[in-house]
Amino acid sequence: MMQSDDTASFRLSAEKASINSGFAVQLDKDYRYNSQLCAARFRLDNGLTIIFMPDRRAKLFAYQTWFRVGSRDESPTRTGLAHLFEHLMFKGTTTYPTGVFDREMEKLGTQTNAATWVDWTFYMQTLAARADNLQTIIDFESDRMVNLVVDEETFRSELEVVKNERRMVVDDSVGGTISETVFKTVFQKHSYRWPTIGYMEHLDATSVEELRAFYKAFYAPNNATLVVAGDLDCEDFLTRVAKAYGPLESQKVSRPERLPEPEQTTPRDEVLHLEVTAPQVVLAFQAPAQSTDGFAACEILSEILVSGESSRLYRRLVIEEKIALDVSGYLAPFSDPGLFEIGVQGRPGSNPERIVEIVQEELERLGAQGVSDKECSKARNTLELSLLLGLKDADGCAEALGHFETNFGDFTLGFKSMGRWEKVSNDSVVDVSREIFQVQKRSVVTAVPRESAA
Repeated sequence: MMQSDDTASFRLSAEKASINSGFAVQLDKDYRYNSQLCAARFRLDNGLTIIFMPDRRAKLFAYQTWFRVGSRDESPTRTGLAHLFEHLMFKGTTTYPTGVFDREMEKLGTQTNAATWVDWTFYMQTLAARADNLQTIIDFESDRMVNLVVDEETFRSELEVVKNERRMVVDDSVGGTISETVFKTVFQKHSYRWPTIGYMEHLDATSVEELRAFYKAFYAPNNATLVVAGDLDCEDFLTRVAKAYGPLESQKVSRPERLPEPEQTTPRDEVLHLEVTAPQVVLAFQAPAQSTDGFAACEILSEILVSGESSRLYRRLVIEEKIALDVSGYLAPFSDPGLFEIGVQGRPGSNPERIVEIVQEELERLGAQGVSDKECSKARNTLELSLLLGLKDADGCAEALGHFETNFGDFTLGFKSMGRWEKVSNDSVVDVSREIFQVQKRSVVTAVPRESAA
């Protein structure tokens, strides 16, 4: 079988980088998205995955390091470690004392950031496309992958930062409190049930020894994916990466047992008395994993139900019934089956039980009467536009590549979404709605004004 020009070019770059660096670089897979964008996946012998996307649209590059560790990899008695460790990664190493990394990034004119979620943690920088910038960030990132200093003083300092963050985004936040309650109501067994930021009592009980063990268990080249998109030469990039990361040793990655979430067979309801002036209602249902065809159907379903003022639930609740001020939705893009949320901001004095009744009526009406070609076409167009906007720069491309590679081992899935949406028929949308939106599979979390407790 004749190889493509892309494959030949990427393979030649890998071969030359292997010679230049003294470490084997293997081309594993490449994929062309359109006339401008293509990407390739490479491997080092120590297990490091490298994804490179040449992007000539601007003289810059996005550099992201993804680790296959998130809150799902924690113990149910010690939550919040993945997020806490994200904070510690910006402190000192045995090579660079605390503060050096931040000062050097500031000199380069870049902002550095990170994110932790249920399935992954990643670190990101965007820099001007120059060889010295590339070498600097490679030196820092390869170093902190294995040489981080986790001491008592640094740990205690960052622990207080994280605890204050939890107070702000969960304990003192209506939205955060509702979200945390939704997850632990929907998920009874799966490790998605606890919050990424962790529970306060678990944070207080964490020791520096536990964090060191967490670092050793998950921060290793064989548990990481380096994603770089930008205006760089592939051979030079691979050579520099192989020289810096090639000597790093792989580690045995041991994960806690992951319990599948049983199918829900009875409805669940939670009422929260919070500082709100009107009811807030969330209906949540178990939903397919992001890599499945069912998820693609759910994406179209979500657009039809809750996206914009022309959506079914907005028209019914806000315009016709005038019982709500707004409607929103969230479809969790998780590696395991996640959840489909429908959120309703009620009007002051509205009856939350009636809101739930109306939403369920609309869900069942869709299952009984189906969806129109116009609705599905509009949903596909909206999803396609959102995808394209996300790929308009190197940062967006790198994030899409990293997310799908880390969650599913296939960096191409994000670029193939449009094809998946096109294959979803009207009947498929109806079928998935009938399967998901059953009353016995429903969880409802309602926030009402505190005075309603009386």
